[in-house]
Amino acid sequence: MSEKDQQLSEQPVWDQVIGTWRLVHGSIQDLGASIEWHDFRLAQDFDWTKSFHPECLEICLNYLGQAEFSLRNQQSLLTENQLAWYLPGNSPVTAKRYADSLHRFFTLEVTQDFLERQFVGLTGQLKKPVQIFLRRRASFDSFVQIQSIPSTLLGMRSMLLEPPVLSVAEPLWYQGKILEILSHTLFEEQPVQELFCHKQHRLKRERVERVRYLLERDMENPPSLGDLAKAVECSPFYLSRIFAEETGVSIPKYLRMKRIEKAADLLANGKHNVTEAAMSVGYSSLSAFNKAFVEQIGVCPGLYGLPLQGGKNYLKRKPPGR
Repeated sequence: MSEKDQQLSEQPVWDQVIGTWRLVHGSIQDLGASIEWHDFRLAQDFDWTKSFHPECLEICLNYLGQAEFSLRNQQSLLTENQLAWYLPGNSPVTAKRYADSLHRFFTLEVTQDFLERQFVGLTGQLKKPVQIFLRRRASFDSFVQIQSIPSTLLGMRSMLLEPPVLSVAEPLWYQGKILEILSHTLFEEQPVQELFCHKQHRLKRERVERVRYLLERDMENPPSLGDLAKAVECSPFYLSRIFAEETGVSIPKYLRMKRIEKAADLLANGKHNVTEAAMSVGYSSLSAFNKAFVEQIGVCPGLYGLPLQGGKNYLKRKPPGR
């Protein structure tokens, strides 16, 4: 089954929803792995199980929307910014996506052969259900596990949709990302005696990474400092301090920088005018947008991307503090 064939085979499942389903990379038959992007809204509950591949292990990076898995009379709820990995094996496993909600998520599907090729000599370090999946070629138990998306994977969404490499290098780049997702998901955690100072530094870094993700996810209507602090389970004062320590800028300044970066990208592609770019990143005042843009980029937004004398264009400066 080629990439095109796989896309055609699954398209009828997603024709029932209003939105986007896209095969981003690979195919199960040719590569043994595929990445799919989903972005849709539901008017009624949707039987998500129809899209599962019984012969594959699947991982869902769930950025928005809720789903419910049911296995052996036990229900598991998948919510925003959580990761689920599941094996639709012998026991009946069902899953549904809830209505009246926006759903945005990636699914990574991998075969037994693909995992065996990647984890030669490492199968003993994998989680027990994965080991059983690899050992029992024709028969294995169904399994569902849900956890928080690791902070290092939270910011992967935009890159998976628009890889930051030349098109000729995309297959190699996607291969690396597939292995990164698997590495964060399928290995058994080993007990380690973590020093207190190391644990504090790790928690601080994870909190900051999560806040950066939350700010960049919704620039138009960003969460308040109180909401951010609640999301990462610390006080607003402590969050402000560790964010500045890790990034070199305050939370408001970081948000402004990311807004202007995004607006500059929108203007550079030629599909947005100044007003549209400003509104799309959360500016309701054009004067405030112009002032912030000039301070960061060094030129007014109306001139950004226009040719200068000699045929050169204004280029986006590297933001301060990065």
